[in-house]
Order: sequence, then C-alpha cells, then structure tokens
Amino acid sequence: MKARHADIGDLSHSWCNDDVVVSSVMETVSFVTPVLEGFFIRSVAQGMRVHKDSALARRCQAFIREESSHSRAHKKFNTVLLGYLGRPPRGLAMVSAMLDAARQYLSVSQQLGLAAALEHLTAVMSKLYVGQQHGLKFASRYAQELFAMHAEEELGHRSVVFDLWQANEPGGRFNRFVIIALVLLVGSVYVGLAVPWILYRKMERRLLKTLIALVKFTVKNIGSTLAQLPVSELFSFIRGDFHPERLIDEKMAEKNHTTNAGKGASK
Repeated sequence: MKARHADIGDLSHSWCNDDVVVSSVMETVSFVTPVLEGFFIRSVAQGMRVHKDSALARRCQAFIREESSHSRAHKKFNTVLLGYLGRPPRGLAMVSAMLDAARQYLSVSQQLGLAAALEHLTAVMSKLYVGQQHGLKFASRYAQELFAMHAEEELGHRSVVFDLWQANEPGGRFNRFVIIALVLLVGSVYVGLAVPWILYRKMERRLLKTLIALVKFTVKNIGSTLAQLPVSELFSFIRGDFHPERLIDEKMAEKNHTTNAGKGASK
C-alpha cells in the first residue's frame, strides 16, 4: 500500500472534510478495524481447517493477506491518533471483549456467521463510502489512501467469508436475523460511545463545545443521513436468496474498476 510511506500529518483536529465530527467518525472506524479483522482472520483460518476446498482455500488465503495488510495500516494510523487521544476510545474494549467471548463460546460455524454479518456490514458501508469519497477532502494523504484502499478491497472480497460460512452448516433465516440485528445493535452502541469520546478530546475536553458541535452536525446532516441510510441492503442479509455478490451490479463494478485504473495511471 503506497500510503504507508506517506506523511500522516496532524490528526488532532479536523483532518477529514474540515469537519471535527466527520473526523471523529473516521477515527472511530479506524480504531475498531484491527479488532474486527483479527476476528475475521481467526474465524476464516478455523473454517478452512474444517472445510477443505482448494478454490475456496485460495480465496480465503488472499482474504487473510488483505485483512492482515489492512490491520497493519490502521494500527500505524491509530498509533498517531493515540498520540493526542492518550488511549483507545470508549466502547472499543466492549467490542473486543464480545469478540473474545464469541471465539471462546461459539462453534466454528457460528463464528463464521458472525464474521459474515460483520463483513456484510463492512461491505455495505464501503459501498456507501466509495460512492461519496469524491466529495470528501483530506488533510492527511495517508488517511485518504488508507480509507479508499480499504473500502475497495472490502468490496472486492465481500463474499469470501459468506461462502465459507455456507460450506459450514450456516443455519436458517432466523439465525441470520439474530446475527445481523446483534451486529447492528453493538455497532450502534460502539459508535455512540466512541464518537462523542473522541470529539470531546478534539474540543479540548470542553463539554459545551462538544455538545454544540454534535447538535450542529446532527441538524445539518440528519435529512441526508436518513435518506442515504442503507436499511434494505443491511437487512438483505436475512433473505433466503442473499449473496454478497449481488451488493454491487456490473455497472458499478465497471465504474469502480475504471476509476481505480485512472488513479493508478495518474500516480
């Protein structure tokens, strides 16, 4: 990843879109990424041992390599964030503890189901990000390249964990509903804890300034956020005919390929 060699820059203020709340959201995502990807890697590695298929195994190995690369890049980014935050955001320990419990108490198939639901959430949000990233302005080139690369690669391997899960006794639609509902609930709690915590520190630990920033951002963006909320795509996970490949149609895939090729040629 070329961004590893770029200057990360000062992340203590509004480095994304010149907006302190947006920057806090992006940092919230970055902190949880290595935690999630560690769970993905271990779940896929276990699933590969249970179900042996050469073609699927090659896809899983490529998936593990990409997720490992993502984790290393985000850890480097997060190290810089910790320089001004002092410690990881509130809620991250909760997510880590829940995934540790899942590894300890769930079967391989159940762990893959949880990983598949988390990958689905990641793919849906990556699709949303790819469609909107042209409108974002970054003060950190590392961050810009990091989030763009991550979103594109998440979309590229979006079906790997799901396919491995399907090969390991996945269960029915009710099982899928419970898993995706739990993922969305825990994800919402984490974001609700981490974003204000980070924002509070960006606002020099001034509670009133933090609340004002949150209210202004909410009032300004609530309409567009609700309009763009991908509820149907998130809950498509519970459909009997669901498959992650259907998340992106051929036209969008071709557009992304053309855009990425153009970026590569311009560097």
